Amino acid sequence: MPFTEYRAPVTLEEALGILREKGSTACVLAGGTDVMVRVRRGIMPEERTTLVSVHRIAGMRGCRRENGELVVGAATTASDLIRDPLVAECAPILARVADRLASAQIRNVATIGGNLANASPAGDLINPLLLLDARAVLASSGDRRTVPVEQLFTGPGETVRRPDELLIEVRVDIPPPERIFRFQKAGTRPAMECSVVTVGLGFTPREDRLTTVRVAFGSSAPTPLRGRNTEAVLEGRRATPEVVERAARAAEDEVSPISDVRGSECYRRALVGAFVRRLLLG
Repeated sequence: MPFTEYRAPVTLEEALGILREKGSTACVLAGGTDVMVRVRRGIMPEERTTLVSVHRIAGMRGCRRENGELVVGAATTASDLIRDPLVAECAPILARVADRLASAQIRNVATIGGNLANASPAGDLINPLLLLDARAVLASSGDRRTVPVEQLFTGPGETVRRPDELLIEVRVDIPPPERIFRFQKAGTRPAMECSVVTVGLGFTPREDRLTTVRVAFGSSAPTPLRGRNTEAVLEGRRATPEVVERAARAAEDEVSPISDVRGSECYRRALVGAFVRRLLLG
């Protein structure tokens, strides 16, 4: 066990003080579904000596509506998202994707903030947050800043969060009821799968045309990816066979997947195109 100190602050101010004091030696513990795996595998960086749990901090868990936004506390679990009536009303795509995350046991502890801070290209909850133009709120002692989720990631496992900052909540503009969201995920087995590829689609239909199009890819690049080139192909157009095929080809060109034990680069790229076709055809 690399940690020599355990801290469990009960207020946000206390937590931010600890992070300011400990800096890069602190490791934030939310659900622990990533942290504890790293510990057991012996790959936790040696400089991480202080484990800081956020479980006891009031206001870090749960959802609320505020000024036309859905605000989700960073310690809100996947199971919370599935059960919360406010999520079902305002952003049901979040609940649907959360319901595909791993097993019930993991969903009970895995948090939305941890999914973001872990910055895995395969982080399932990141995909719908990209479709929703979500924003992450990072707090430090005396300051807060809001970062679009699209701009949060700098590489695999890396984000713009500073060592003295804590991701405290995620904010989403509540979409209009006519907005449509779709999601497709492939894994190597029917349950407990780690994503081989995820593709998400969001749009508002206007006279049979797709408007305000959002496309998101997971497990398809070094970071979760917003498919801006694919969006440009679709924006303002009808989903004719020609447009669908152009969008699929644009998506295949836009991603940069790797080959690993779960799938080859060629397979992942082809799967991205197939999923784009499937989502557009409904």
